[in-house]
Amino acid sequence: MRVFDTERQEWADSHRERLFDAERSLDLRRQRIVLQRTAIVLAVCGVAFGTWALGWKDEPKPYRPPAEEAPVASGTPDTPDDGAPPSDGTDPETDPSPSATPPAGFEVLIDTEGFRIAVPEDWTRDSTSSQYGIDIVEYRGPDDVSRVQVFQVMESSPYASVEEAQKAGSRLDGYRKIGLDYVANPDGGEAAEHEYTADELNGEPTTTSGYHAIDLRFTAADGNNYAVIAYGSESDGTDDERALLDTARAWFCPPATECAAPGSTS
Repeated sequence: MRVFDTERQEWADSHRERLFDAERSLDLRRQRIVLQRTAIVLAVCGVAFGTWALGWKDEPKPYRPPAEEAPVASGTPDTPDDGAPPSDGTDPETDPSPSATPPAGFEVLIDTEGFRIAVPEDWTRDSTSSQYGIDIVEYRGPDDVSRVQVFQVMESSPYASVEEAQKAGSRLDGYRKIGLDYVANPDGGEAAEHEYTADELNGEPTTTSGYHAIDLRFTAADGNNYAVIAYGSESDGTDDERALLDTARAWFCPPATECAAPGSTS
């Protein structure tokens, strides 16, 4: 009996059909083996891939510098390594010491013209306009004779300024020069002093005792030249005017400038 072999696309008799059946059975077994092996390979690959995927997820993140891991918030001051608080931007060498105080009976003032000075307590203040720099400021005692005058000078140097002042003072009645010379300047610049007595002073009432004046001109910490002049009565000696001048000069600080207080430590 002939049959049609659909796989080979031909007619075959029953004997050849039996041979074909055996071959088909062998091909089927081979296909099953191939499928099984393929399944095993795929399973192994799946396990390997899963293990790799899990391992990749658990890998540590790339190292980043501390600045990237913990950025400092803008505007927050850093604390120095030694634990000291941030600087507030002030210089201890130029800040007045809180413990520094003027001599007994004196007070430290910040004048409306901007400068700092020390004068006796309860003295009155007056000022007049100046053709150069700050106003001419005057602090006067209750006796109406003792006073401290402060102004800015226009001459090129302190010594040149006191020379001009001495020329004008020499025309006063009873003028007697005690000295005119360079003196030490705590600010490091030039300073000169004119000391004298006279029977009169311009704009002041005439007295029977006469006047004693110490006129100091100096380059201050701001680079400008100033005058601080102490006046008093000649009859009580010269020590009180010297104390007035030395205290006023020691505490003087020009406008818009930071100065250390006398005797303060940095």
